[in-house]
Amino acid sequence: MTEQNTPTNKMKLAEGLLLRADLIKKIEQLQHRIRPVLIVSDDKLPQEDPDKLIAQLRNAITELESLVISINKTNNATQVSGEGSLMEALAKRDSLKMLVEKLRNIRQAAQINNSGDNNLKTTISIKKLQTEMDQTGRAFRAIDSKIQEINWRTELQD
Repeated sequence: MTEQNTPTNKMKLAEGLLLRADLIKKIEQLQHRIRPVLIVSDDKLPQEDPDKLIAQLRNAITELESLVISINKTNNATQVSGEGSLMEALAKRDSLKMLVEKLRNIRQAAQINNSGDNNLKTTISIKKLQTEMDQTGRAFRAIDSKIQEINWRTELQD
């Protein structure tokens, strides 16, 4: 783990989430740097040492594993007012986001194009669908705000 992750240097959950995203990017970048140095002509040397890159890749993955464990422990132990654990709130937020996206797709599919065919009609109430989309969107934003606030207030567990 990096120095900023040591027990004496506590970080907030939000910082851990940002670090996780950075580590995922670093792992992808290392993978892209490794590929072109694996095979070279007999008379050429690779631009970078593949063994060192692979060692960096292993270290980044190990660091990511430790960080994900800490994030998951924190998500399970942290309570969100009216929602249960942070892990449960995250699952609810994800399901609300998915529902809004699917309802939006349904609404788009149910809208009649001006194709000149006057015999077409919508089989669902667009108004009711829009109302549900609005309510679901508000619920998503409310829970997302709670989650973001908690992410910046909660210390990442070891």
